Amino acid sequence: MSQQYLKLSEGHLKSKGGIHTAREICQQPEMWRATYAIFEEQCGEVSRFLTGFLENEHVQVILTGAGTSAYLGETLTGVFQRRWGVCCKAVCTTDIVTHPKNYFIKSKPTLLISFARSGDSPESEATIALARKYCSRLYELSITCNAEGKLAQMASGNGRSYVFVLPQKTNDKSLAMTSSFSSMLFAGLLIAEFKKVGRLEKIVDTVCRLGEYILANYLDDFKKIAGFKDDRMVFLASALLYGVAHESQLKLQELTNGEVIGASETFLGFRHGPRVILNNSTTVFYLISNNPFVAQYELDFVYATIHSDFYGHSMAIGFEEQVEGLNCDCVVKLPKELSDIPEDYLSVLYVLPAQIIGFYKSLNYGLSPDAPSSNGTISRVVQGVRIYDIQD
Repeated sequence: MSQQYLKLSEGHLKSKGGIHTAREICQQPEMWRATYAIFEEQCGEVSRFLTGFLENEHVQVILTGAGTSAYLGETLTGVFQRRWGVCCKAVCTTDIVTHPKNYFIKSKPTLLISFARSGDSPESEATIALARKYCSRLYELSITCNAEGKLAQMASGNGRSYVFVLPQKTNDKSLAMTSSFSSMLFAGLLIAEFKKVGRLEKIVDTVCRLGEYILANYLDDFKKIAGFKDDRMVFLASALLYGVAHESQLKLQELTNGEVIGASETFLGFRHGPRVILNNSTTVFYLISNNPFVAQYELDFVYATIHSDFYGHSMAIGFEEQVEGLNCDCVVKLPKELSDIPEDYLSVLYVLPAQIIGFYKSLNYGLSPDAPSSNGTISRVVQGVRIYDIQD
């Protein structure tokens, strides 16, 4: 019997050019477990490296990447700052390459955390070189899915660099990053809690079970959402999950080759102007926090929108006690008994709907999800970027 992914046969997926994307979406809980196993194995080395950095005074942490990898930093910067009690900021490699002095301070010990699937984009390599030029005491942590990539190979060997390589299967073959994104995100969450490695097993198991629950129970609902003719999709989240909303927006645009235009904003920020994007061809996604304080603000907006003159479509994801009764076209209700996971880890789960809906929508547009950019506008590894020598 043929293997199925996302309720489609392997043969059908191969004929449509979607086998890699479908398989990579479905493998994510397995890859999270494998990522945790690597973290457990390397936790001693990771701890020594990070402790050495944190022993410095007046440090800063910069989380960086490009495109989807930049949204990892955006999602994790608050997590690292809260866990470590040091100044952290997310800066795209594409910003660092043009304006390095805006971000690096020569005298300040700096940890540069770089995220990359392949590690072969020109900006990743250039950012490392610029950091070494403009920081007197630089520590480098590279989190990548490709041990053979340039980023992984650039480790300095001076004791102030560490490369965390994820399972080889996370190096997605598809153009769109799916398991690579969520697994690097998961790695970042684990590394942020490197001092608690022995107490993370239950959290890891819960996250993986929730991922499996979504994949097992909501594919038909996601397919229904993808079947709507809407050409605008808006993702709303609060600060901690805003990077995931940003990534979700991009995933829809990539997988539909720009046929769907995405937008992302915070629940509170959306009221201040961006709300004008809503029309009757819009699907709005509500990413609801399991933090009761935060959820108050989010649900206020959801109920106000449901009772407004907005006649588009909507989807909500959250734990059942929070989203029960919401009048949306699809409500992903996560089991109440698993709701005690830290809010940070919702980020790994909440990217799944956009990945899957984007996949189905790509097929609906007659595209190949593995390579949806039929005109070559975008590619798996960015092309055509020339790096110039900076003049001081």
